[in-house]
Amino acid sequence: MAEFGRGIKAGIVAGIIYGIIWGIITGIIISFIWSSIVEGTGIIPLGISGSIIAGIISGLIGGIIGGIIFGLIFAAIYNALPGSSSVVKGLILALIFWLIFGLGLGYSSMAMYGTTYYIVYSVILGLIGSLIFGFLLGFFWDKFGGKQAAPAQ
Repeated sequence: MAEFGRGIKAGIVAGIIYGIIWGIITGIIISFIWSSIVEGTGIIPLGISGSIIAGIISGLIGGIIGGIIFGLIFAAIYNALPGSSSVVKGLILALIFWLIFGLGLGYSSMAMYGTTYYIVYSVILGLIGSLIFGFLLGFFWDKFGGKQAAPAQ
């Protein structure tokens, strides 16, 4: 039987931590990209701290929503995923989603934003973000597991 409550809890906590980490990374990257867009003038509308705060807020919202969805999926297919540990299963699920969304659907961003954007965001950063989230999901899946009986001595 799938443990949907456990999946939701693990997904939310993983999503919150992921959202904070990813928000900081995204905020910094957006600040540098924006300053390069305005031709090195150093003008950053929100400033680097404002960009980080905005990145964290959007990362938390996306992390929580995505965490609930991926936590439910993880719970539903946990036993079917290859791997001997929850972390490995989380990483495999993350790679599957990255292949679909990061490479597959992210490919459409190349037409809109160019090849560099696609390679940096969808391929490199998308893979790193997916692996971070997959690791956290598997880690918290174990943390929210039932109490294990002490081994007999």
